[in-house]
Amino acid sequence: MAVRSFQARLLYLLIAILVLLDAGTLISVYYAGQQTLRCTVANELLLGSRVLNRILDTRAQQLSDSLRVLALDFAFREAIASADVPTITSVLANHGSRIAADAVVLVNLDGTVIADTLGGRLSKKPFPFAAMLRTAQDRGEASATVSFANRPYQFAIVPVLAPRPIAWVCAGFEIDNRVLTDVQRLTNLEISIWSSGGGSQLAPDDSRYATLLQALPTGDGSRVNALLARNLEEAQIPFRNLELQIFALSTIVLIVAVFAAVVFARSVSQPLRVLAEGAGRVERGDYVTPIVVQQEDEIGSLATAFNQMQSAIATREDEIRFQATHDALTGLPNRTLFLDRLSYAIAGAKRNGPSVGIIMMDVDRFKEINDTLGHQVGDQLLIEIGRRLEHTLRQSDTVARLGGDEFAVMFMAPTFRHAEEVAARLEGAFDLPIVLGDVSVDVNASLGIALYPAHADDAGTLMRHADIAMYDAKREHSGVAVYEPGRDEHTLRRLSLIMDLRQAIARDELELYFQPKADVRSERVGHAEALVRWNHPQHGVMRPDEFIPLAEQSGKISLITKWVIRKAIAQCAAWRREGLDLAIAVNLSALDLFDSELPTFISGLLSDAGLPPASIVLEITESAVMKDAAFAQKVLADLKRRGVCLAIDDFGTGYSSLAHLKRLPVDELKIDKSFVLNLTEAATDDLVIVRSTIELGHNMGLIVIAEGVETAESWQILKRLGCDMAQGYFMTKPLPADAFKAWLRASRWAAG
Repeated sequence: MAVRSFQARLLYLLIAILVLLDAGTLISVYYAGQQTLRCTVANELLLGSRVLNRILDTRAQQLSDSLRVLALDFAFREAIASADVPTITSVLANHGSRIAADAVVLVNLDGTVIADTLGGRLSKKPFPFAAMLRTAQDRGEASATVSFANRPYQFAIVPVLAPRPIAWVCAGFEIDNRVLTDVQRLTNLEISIWSSGGGSQLAPDDSRYATLLQALPTGDGSRVNALLARNLEEAQIPFRNLELQIFALSTIVLIVAVFAAVVFARSVSQPLRVLAEGAGRVERGDYVTPIVVQQEDEIGSLATAFNQMQSAIATREDEIRFQATHDALTGLPNRTLFLDRLSYAIAGAKRNGPSVGIIMMDVDRFKEINDTLGHQVGDQLLIEIGRRLEHTLRQSDTVARLGGDEFAVMFMAPTFRHAEEVAARLEGAFDLPIVLGDVSVDVNASLGIALYPAHADDAGTLMRHADIAMYDAKREHSGVAVYEPGRDEHTLRRLSLIMDLRQAIARDELELYFQPKADVRSERVGHAEALVRWNHPQHGVMRPDEFIPLAEQSGKISLITKWVIRKAIAQCAAWRREGLDLAIAVNLSALDLFDSELPTFISGLLSDAGLPPASIVLEITESAVMKDAAFAQKVLADLKRRGVCLAIDDFGTGYSSLAHLKRLPVDELKIDKSFVLNLTEAATDDLVIVRSTIELGHNMGLIVIAEGVETAESWQILKRLGCDMAQGYFMTKPLPADAFKAWLRASRWAAG
């Protein structure tokens, strides 16, 4: 009886659910269809509005282009110069006929109409659209929609140049049925357009239509309206057909589903009861009594799985508990267990116990070891480090691997001195090299110390502060650092930026800006320096000095440098195809000079782009070369043999000797901007330094470039001193590629 009752309830429930689902589906389809209809119609109206605006913009541009042809006509300009009104009127009429303009007007510079094609109706009167004329005077030309003779018109104004403006020529098209027909043909909408005093063809409140009333922007402050309408009955036809099809299909599906529910209820109820009883036994801890279901379908498989689960749960519970709290590689406690133990120790310390200390430890150069010797050796190294740390500390202390090459140690610390002694023992664990097979590896680590309650009141904050101290030790190469209060905000921002920097290239957040280098004698631009910017999603556009040091610290500088070189060479090739013959300079980091594959990488890119090696200039600082002069000279010599131009950047701020500078295979010398920014005849110290540097560079056969040129006076001084090239805001600030190209073509600095 109980089985039949459960079966009946299950059947009723399934049928009720099916009916509700079917009804809900039909209701949802109906309301979704109505919503989709409204959205579709609204989108069609918005699309129609955009199409109308685009057609009007296109007509305005065509009109402006046609007027520029007239404005450039020599005979027309001569007629204007001689004030030959009949000839002017004839030319306006002829040109207006060719371009099918409804009105053509010539306006004097003071805003008075000289001649028109309207029978002289506007002649010798002020131009009726003064605002448009002012816009044209400000921008060089203007176009706008206006109300003219109570009809909507498009007017355009362009100057007549000889070579300065001597008059303004204006033409207008009436926005008539030809425009509306184009919009209707493209959008299937009905449209009306009228100006103040006119009327519309469709009433905005007609219930048969969905409408959009749009006020077109005008150049004279008048009101020009456009009314777009969509016939709702036509729009509803496909939705009604779809609703009928869905209703018929859902009815058939419901009938089939009810039949299937009856069969399903009968087959499920009995074995489910058996499974429920078996699950209850498992819940009570009975892992011995099997579940017996005489079926070979999915429920039978489920019963078998239950039986297998019972036999495995007991052993897996211990295994899972261990895996959840220990590191799989080293067997040390993981972050979760370490945090639990730290929290427990702090709770004990609050009851008059000793202070609790932790040390966060990160293995230096672990990525290099991993990349050079392989991940298998890296894993063995981590295992050996964990073993040494355990043997170094007391049994009551906790050593944990938090992830990667990061370890943590917790201990009772009665005093700061005790914590320093623990850190010293940990450093001593790396005194001897670690031998892994045939490889001997020297390992160092950076350690950060934080104590409870001196540095934090809870476990999570204490770990974070120790982590901050560890990064301070790594950055300062001090080995060990104690947490200093107030470092959180700065360090968290740095850590956040380092994490974001890993994804910046993949997310295409980097962008190249370009600043010109001009030849001082010819005042023409032949070079440009590529400067990377980071379009950070939260912090906006970031300059290189904000993130390049972080990239160097995190080992990501090589990726950024290669991205910049790749983009710079591609941009150089693109400009050459467009007729801009520019060499592009790229800055190298000190770490880039340790990449022996860099010359091959650059040569390959230049070859693929079809560019000569001299198209790229690599700028390096004196201090970068001095980090490892022998290796740097080797890489620079390789680049020089391949024909790449080299430049010493920020000259004057480093500490290299002139003898060392003479041995470098460089072509250019850039005077640091600190000597050029305030360069005047009165600034005798800067003047002497700049003059001496120019003479030194020329005596060494180098091209001398001054960066930081911001005034005409400093430009003239550099010209007098014989400087070869200059760079700075006097020409322009760094610009994106498209803006740089536009600036160069429009400026006096363009090569010609």
